[in-house]
Amino acid sequence: IHLSLLLLHRPGPQPQRIQRVLKTLALLLSTLGLASCATVGPLPKADLTDPGWTVWNGQAIWKPRSDRPPLAGDLLIAQHTNGDVLVSFSKSLLPIFTAQTAGGSWRIDFVERGRSYSGRGRPPDRFIWFRLPYLIGGAPAPKNWEIDAAGSGEWSITNGRTGETIKLVLDR
Repeated sequence: IHLSLLLLHRPGPQPQRIQRVLKTLALLLSTLGLASCATVGPLPKADLTDPGWTVWNGQAIWKPRSDRPPLAGDLLIAQHTNGDVLVSFSKSLLPIFTAQTAGGSWRIDFVERGRSYSGRGRPPDRFIWFRLPYLIGGAPAPKNWEIDAAGSGEWSITNGRTGETIKLVLDR
C-alpha cells in the first residue's frame, strides 16, 4: 500500500517510476530468495558398507543442456533406508560431480566447474540427480521432466524445457 501511495503522489512520468520501483522490488525479492538458501558445509562421508544402503552401479550419458555436448561416465547411485542419497558421476576416476543428502541437508559439488550448491530440506528439482533413486524405483518425474524405462536396468530422463538428458544403464 505504501508503495502505491508513493507512486501516486509523486510528480513526474509514472511509467519510469513504476519501472524503477519494480526493478528494485525484483532485486529485493531475488536477494531474499538467495538468502533463504542456507549454505551447508561438507556432509558426512557415506559408509556404503552399512546394510541400510541400496547401491546401483552403471554408466550414464549426461547432456546438461541442449546446447552442450554429452558426457559419458560411470555412475553410482545409493539410497539409505533413512532417506539419505548419494549420487556420483565420474569419468576415468575423475569426478564430474557428487550429489548427496544427509540428515535433512543436501549438497552437490561440480568438480569440473569448481562450484558447489547446498541447502536444507528437499533439493531443488533442477538437480534431478537427487531424485534418481526414486525415479528408478517408479516415482513420478517432477514438472518438466520425463522418464522412460527403456528396458531392464535402462532409463532415459529428459527435461523438455532445458534439453538436459540423462541416459542410464544400471547393474544392481
